[in-house]
Amino acid sequence: MSQATLLVCILCRFSQTEARQAGLSEGQALCDRLKEGLETSSEACIRLQPVRCMGACSHACTAAFMAPNKVTFILSQLSPTDSVPDLLEFSHQYVNASDGKVPYKDRPATIKQNIHAVLPPLPHQP
Repeated sequence: MSQATLLVCILCRFSQTEARQAGLSEGQALCDRLKEGLETSSEACIRLQPVRCMGACSHACTAAFMAPNKVTFILSQLSPTDSVPDLLEFSHQYVNASDGKVPYKDRPATIKQNIHAVLPPLPHQP
C-alpha cells in the first residue's frame, strides 16, 4: 500500500476570533497539533507534510488528503483547534479505504462540513 499524505498549509491565517499562539500562524498551529496527535497514535497511518501555500487564502485553514490511486480531499475553513480530532479520525479512514472514498455517513463532522473539493485520482501513466 502506498503512503497517504496529509498536506497542511502552514501559512494559513484564520479569522481574528481565534487567538494566535506565540506568533504562529493558525496553519502552523494546526500542523503542530496534528503532528502531536499522529505521534501519540497507536499506528502511524499517514505522512504529515507542511506546505507553504495551497492557494486558498480566503478559505483558511486548508489541508488535503492524497495518495496514489485514491481520490484527493481538499478541506478548507478548518479550525486549528477544533478540527484536529476529526482530521486524525479521517486519516485512519482514508488510509484504510482502498480508493480513498470514505462513505459520507462515516466521515467525521469536520470532513462533511469543510470539503472544498474532491479530485479524482491522477490517470495512470503508460
